[in-house]
Amino acid sequence: MQRYKNHGIAFQYPEDWMLEEENNEGDTTITVTDGETSFWSLHLMRERPQVEEVIEEIETAFKGEYDEVDVERSIKQLARREAEAREISFVCLELVNTAFVRVFRTGRFTVMILCQATDHELEDARSNFEAIADSLDVDLDGDILIS
Repeated sequence: MQRYKNHGIAFQYPEDWMLEEENNEGDTTITVTDGETSFWSLHLMRERPQVEEVIEEIETAFKGEYDEVDVERSIKQLARREAEAREISFVCLELVNTAFVRVFRTGRFTVMILCQATDHELEDARSNFEAIADSLDVDLDGDILIS
C-alpha cells in the first residue's frame, strides 16, 4: 500500500493505483484510480457546509444526470466519526454503476468521499474502497491527531 499524508489527512491506497490532487478556491480534492473506471475521491471543503446540504446536492446531481437512479441511505462510521452515507446505483452507457458517498464534518472542514465502480468491477473495487476508507485519519497536525 502507498500512503498519502497532507492537508491534515492521511490514508493508504493500493500500490498500483494512481493519485491526483487538485486545489480549487480553497477546497482540495484527492483522487486515486485503478487505471480503469473505478475511483475513490476525497473532497475537503474548507467553508464547512452542512452535511445535509452536501448530501442533498449529490443526490440532486445524480438524479438530474441519470434516468434510472436508486438511492439507499444509511449512517456509517468513518475516521472515528459518524458519516451520512449513500449508496447510489445508476445506469450509464448501458452499464449499472454504483457510487458510495460519505459526508461528515470536522473542526477544519466538511469531508466528502465519493467512490464509484461499474458492476463488473464492483467486487474488487469495493474491497479497495473499504480498505482506503478504513485507513483514513483526519485532523492531523504533523504526526499528532487533533481532537
